Amino acid sequence: MVTVKIDGREVQVEPNSTILQAAEKAGVHIPVLCHHKTLNPFGACRVCLVEVVGNPKLMTACTTPVTDKMEIVTQNEKLQKLRRTVIELLLINHPLDCPVCDKGGDCMLQDLTFEVGLTNVRFDPKPNDTPFDHTNPFIERDIDRCVLCGKCVRICDEVVNIQAISFINRGTETYIGTSFDQPWNCEYCGQCMSVCPVGSLNNRVYLFKNRPWNLEKTESVCGFCSCGCSIIVEHEDNEVYKISEDPDLGVNHGFLCAKGRFGYELINSPEREKTPKIKKSGEFSESSIEEAIEYVAAKIGEIKGKYGADSIGVLVSPRVTNEEAFLAQKFAREVIGSNNVFSFETVNALPEGTYEDVENSDNLVVLNIDVTESNPVLGYAVRRMGRKEETTLSVFYPKVTSLKRVATNFFTGKPSEVYEKIENFVNGLKGDGEFKDLAESFKSAKKPVLIYNPYDELDLYYVNEIKSLVSNVITVPCKIKNNSQGIIDMGCTPYYKPGYVKTEAQADFRKVLEDGSLRALVILGENPLLHPEYSDLGDILGKLDFLVVTDPFMSEVAELSEVYIPVSLFAEKDGTFTNFEGRVQSLNKAVDNGVISDLEFLALLSARLGVNLPKGIDEVQDLIRKEVPLYNDVDFNGGTVKYPFVLDGAFALKKVSPKGKGKFKVFPGSLRLHSGSFTRRSKDLSKVYAEPAVEISISDASKLNVTDGDYIILKFEDTTRKFRVAVVKGMPDGVVSLPNDFKETADLFHKGKYLKVDLVKHNG
Repeated sequence: MVTVKIDGREVQVEPNSTILQAAEKAGVHIPVLCHHKTLNPFGACRVCLVEVVGNPKLMTACTTPVTDKMEIVTQNEKLQKLRRTVIELLLINHPLDCPVCDKGGDCMLQDLTFEVGLTNVRFDPKPNDTPFDHTNPFIERDIDRCVLCGKCVRICDEVVNIQAISFINRGTETYIGTSFDQPWNCEYCGQCMSVCPVGSLNNRVYLFKNRPWNLEKTESVCGFCSCGCSIIVEHEDNEVYKISEDPDLGVNHGFLCAKGRFGYELINSPEREKTPKIKKSGEFSESSIEEAIEYVAAKIGEIKGKYGADSIGVLVSPRVTNEEAFLAQKFAREVIGSNNVFSFETVNALPEGTYEDVENSDNLVVLNIDVTESNPVLGYAVRRMGRKEETTLSVFYPKVTSLKRVATNFFTGKPSEVYEKIENFVNGLKGDGEFKDLAESFKSAKKPVLIYNPYDELDLYYVNEIKSLVSNVITVPCKIKNNSQGIIDMGCTPYYKPGYVKTEAQADFRKVLEDGSLRALVILGENPLLHPEYSDLGDILGKLDFLVVTDPFMSEVAELSEVYIPVSLFAEKDGTFTNFEGRVQSLNKAVDNGVISDLEFLALLSARLGVNLPKGIDEVQDLIRKEVPLYNDVDFNGGTVKYPFVLDGAFALKKVSPKGKGKFKVFPGSLRLHSGSFTRRSKDLSKVYAEPAVEISISDASKLNVTDGDYIILKFEDTTRKFRVAVVKGMPDGVVSLPNDFKETADLFHKGKYLKVDLVKHNG
């Protein structure tokens, strides 16, 4: 430790700490403009200049490391005058349009102008009048307001690693722009906008809708994927206006993806139902929640009395909270008396690695998953790891992804070829094959990490092999939904009770539906018709003796139900989610749209059936701590669960054999920003992909005479579908990808994960 004195306050800090870090520890405020704690020091704005006793030059606090016995002055008339001059110079070209600027009230330049006491600018202002740039669907760019702090450029480089924007020109002609002033070619994450200190980059979803001083802020957790990002829900009068970030909150360091930052409009969606519905004579009619609960209880009681408890099942979505999932299995097992509690989540692969493990790894393998799309913020961690010196990042995936920029090795090709390369890598771990050197470096690494797709049995087979051959490897299963892990922890599977206690009587969801033993089904937020494996079950589900569905939206399966109950979304309830690390985090209710939660539905229904389940969050959490051993001592505000196993099951080595006879090989891929299951409800995310798109190589697109945005006809056996084209630079020739969880594609992939199809240009 070194000792420094700042404005008379003595403080001890780590060696190589900057003056700014030392000042923060001492409780001394130094103004900044270009500095951001998640970025490398830059020292461009000069607002943080300070005096170091004994040094004739002024020093930038954000870049200058402290030395032992250093004495620093941060406030005097000389420094204050200098800072005023810096702000005056910035205001020469900066338009003074604060009343109509969306950043008004949340602008660092405004705050600094006030802080330095600047009331009169000595220089003649020469504001420009450049038109706003709306080529990005989510971000409005006004280069006239830019102060050239470089934060946007640096975060796009250092964190997202896309380098979509940069400094253009030099001197007084400098501006932030894209190469050759082309439209933005980026991931639409909004990181640049999040660090912009002025109104140069504004949120188009929020633009001109409210003012920051009107908004309440509620800390919560994102409800889109299993990354478990902490967010700030900004709201007024039960409407969400913005999702923002806090670098000091949660495991995501304030980083968000397009889904988490811009997808929140689905909360305010006019498509949402507010009133329960009961189907009579084939038509839905509105009812009160009391009437609907009474009706559901009567039907369940009738079917249980006639066919027994095992004729009733509960299907649970990974969108629900841990508390709701815990009550769901309790409702099935204790209220109904049935072990028929289902989810579509894997029970074979459990969390082991964390964000920290990924970032600190010296050798990382990404196995057959586009982590930058499935789990974007985890993808940022992989990129940060890949940028470090003396690290190795190897990726196996059919097409080139954003990781190509930082990957040491990137293996692509037809799906069968990719698996051959994975097989060769595993053989290399055994001392054989063409990847022997690569495998040996992974095996001898100090901190090897493996990121993989836990939903494919063949992938699990190879993960199991690697795990057995590399004793210290840490595995990271990329779970998909926000609480994919938590609902299994809570026992929403016929194979395990809460805490992974194996059950005796086990049932298969498809089997009990097809053999007719399941007569009634309660679906909590799930939609089987969008899952390729179950997309063919619509007729059976529609013919059940009784089907009740809770969902924030009237989904495809809800249309088949006899009773539909609209329920709350993640910003409208309290509870916890467990992310892909096994980290338990609390979400807090920000708004109320007048609908009940799944927890309230289960408590009300159970009470009507004669069993009182707890309906308060604190009560349910106390019960979880008591009945789920894994959660006994876990902090529900960031604690991590310790799991009894990493992999469990006998995984078979199967040959990849695409079905069909076409010329093109199709594999299920992830579209940027969203899937067809949930985020399709966000009109803003749909600006980029409102429908599933066929991703195709540049060469194949040329041969088929199609360009980006055209339509193409896909032919598979007796099925013909029309899809929009997305031309992708890194797609191998003869290979195309298609998302598998849109309603237009789920039934295609029901016939096989990998397909052979023919493609022809649509001439309509």
